[in-house]
Amino acid sequence: MKFKRNYLFIPLFAISLGFTACSDDDDNIDPDPILDPTGSLAVEDQMLESNMLTINNVSMSADGWVVIHRDNGSGGPMVPEIISVPQMVEAGESMDVMVQLKEGETVEDGETLWAMLHTDDGIIGTYEFNGSNGLDAPIMDEADNVVTQSFEVSVAPMGTLMVEDQEMTNNVVNVASVSFDRGGYVVIHASNDAGDGPMVPEIISEPVYLEAGTYTDVEVPLTSSANVEAGDTVWVMLHTDTGEEETYEFDGENGLDMPITDADGNVVVKPLTITSVTVVAITGSLSVEDQAVTDNQLNVGSVELSESGWVVVHASNEAGTGPMVPEIISEPMYLEAGTHEDVMVTFTESANVAVSDTVWVMLHNDTGVAEMYEFNGINGLDLPIIVDGNIVVTSVEITE
Repeated sequence: MKFKRNYLFIPLFAISLGFTACSDDDDNIDPDPILDPTGSLAVEDQMLESNMLTINNVSMSADGWVVIHRDNGSGGPMVPEIISVPQMVEAGESMDVMVQLKEGETVEDGETLWAMLHTDDGIIGTYEFNGSNGLDAPIMDEADNVVTQSFEVSVAPMGTLMVEDQEMTNNVVNVASVSFDRGGYVVIHASNDAGDGPMVPEIISEPVYLEAGTYTDVEVPLTSSANVEAGDTVWVMLHTDTGEEETYEFDGENGLDMPITDADGNVVVKPLTITSVTVVAITGSLSVEDQAVTDNQLNVGSVELSESGWVVVHASNEAGTGPMVPEIISEPMYLEAGTHEDVMVTFTESANVAVSDTVWVMLHNDTGVAEMYEFNGINGLDLPIIVDGNIVVTSVEITE
């Protein structure tokens, strides 16, 4: 991007060097033209902190402005709009110039921004550049290029959390509300020995992964070894998702999946007291007959659930002796607690079910995010329902 320079030339008049005396006007002539302001800047990729960005070095031949532009998507700054409060910089060299984003302006993690130098003309001390009025124009270098530099900004993960003291049923803790600005984890830590904070890095729950968004009534299953009793306090904490995606890796030393902190640098963690512990058997049953597939759907004749859960279809394993898990070949069908007749379950487009194939219909519970099927065989969420020690599953042969 280039802007036209405006030069002010003062004409030089011929001066007689003979015996003719110089006039008074000749004595006031300045032989040097007024030069455009010059400058340079250096800026590094950085973390946005308190809505402030740091320009590492600024050098200006005259007082001027440092501003931040967004990227235009084509490898340059978007002008004339700026997203920062114009920062006046005095002539000379300045280190670590702090530039604040305008109120209401936000940036995304990994976004590219552009720092740029502008002159200060027109009304001195008032930033007036609008791309057309010729005021406070970008400063140019010797090659007639705008003095600007791009950098990448990182934004610390953000999240909020609300919990309540509660009765715990079936080793599952209900987290009233969670919000993330990007994917992360809800986990539960036990209390430390002093009882005034969480014991880290160990967790006593399955790590529940959530995409960016706001969630209510997130069901977090405790591990079988948690041994939480009535009167115990546990600590619900939010963690980032770095390293391998959707794999919880926080160990307190490797720098991965770290706890999320708020604007004041405090870990987002909340205590809650378990007021009572109860165990209620989750039961379920299903009945389904061998059948032909119609409209890419399977008819499950009858389903009974003591709690809300899922009906899904798994393919047969290679031996043909049971279901292949955790993969499913149907859309998960969510059902409220109760009895349901003729439940139509739709196969996925990639299921490729053919005549004489055997598929397996299975019931799963609903933990983690309500009404979101999350079973992957590892995370402890939406597990198969077990009655009398056996998974509730039945085989179905696909007929003509």
